[in-house]
Amino acid sequence: MKILAIESSCDEFSLSIIDNGKILTNVISSQIDQHKEFGGVVPELAARLHLQNMYWVIKQAIAESQINTDEIDYIVYTAKPGLIGSLIVGKVVAETIALYLDKPIIGLDHIEGHIFGAAIDHEFIYPVLAMVVSGGHTQIEIVHSPSQFEIVGATNDDAIGECYDKVARVLGLDYPGGPIIDKLAQQGNSQTYQLPVPKDDISYDFSYSGLKTAAINLIHNLNQKSEPIILVDFAASFQLAAVTAIEHKLERAIQNYNPKTLTAAGGVSANSQIQKVILELGQKYNINNTFVPKSEYCTDNAAMMAKLAYEKFK
Repeated sequence: MKILAIESSCDEFSLSIIDNGKILTNVISSQIDQHKEFGGVVPELAARLHLQNMYWVIKQAIAESQINTDEIDYIVYTAKPGLIGSLIVGKVVAETIALYLDKPIIGLDHIEGHIFGAAIDHEFIYPVLAMVVSGGHTQIEIVHSPSQFEIVGATNDDAIGECYDKVARVLGLDYPGGPIIDKLAQQGNSQTYQLPVPKDDISYDFSYSGLKTAAINLIHNLNQKSEPIILVDFAASFQLAAVTAIEHKLERAIQNYNPKTLTAAGGVSANSQIQKVILELGQKYNINNTFVPKSEYCTDNAAMMAKLAYEKFK
């Protein structure tokens, strides 16, 4: 079974082909350099760049896969959630390919794809407890099967990735700021600055607007007092507060749902401290099937959508 998948939900346009669970190609056109000058993704620009880059992505992916396009059995694409203009471009490209090849086409969920991105080099044993962390989402999901997803907790406002990027911008760091803060945090003292653990309650829900506000206010206060900000220490203190909320809530979810698999998904799952928390919790609760996705499958990519489709159809 060969599946061609397209992912275009935000600022990456990607095409992947999977053959009975094996990824043959996963070509990604990233727009980070174009959006960097604006400090974040500009939706209209993202959609226009998808139109500009889609031709070479398709051409390169087909060449790398070394298959005849007539062999493809299904066409899938990201239908939701995402930037509406970017989603429309991906849908139209997928519909055009499906019409040309006369193959069935199916729209899939972006977040479900992220979760199965972690399973590209692993196998899920159900139920799966997945910690979804990205620029737009922070949620805990129980996966009972490739077609049964249960959200048990989600963010009430800012997502963790959005919080990282906005704090990084105020610190004067480049976009995307999340990976930069993570790198700095590994060199700093997390006890230097006091920041609140966001929504540290017994629920499974998250809220990062308070931590964002507290961090930005602290930066402004230090600047007003002409006190130098020790970047590595500030990054470490911020990251400790942000990830502690995940650690506390995820541990309670493990105790309540007794998963057979523990994993993380989404762009922020590449964060070193989040990966450390996932692996340590898996060891603490003897969840042998604990793993985190490879870095190339953390951010948006079509391989994760291809894997999701394969598991659903299989």
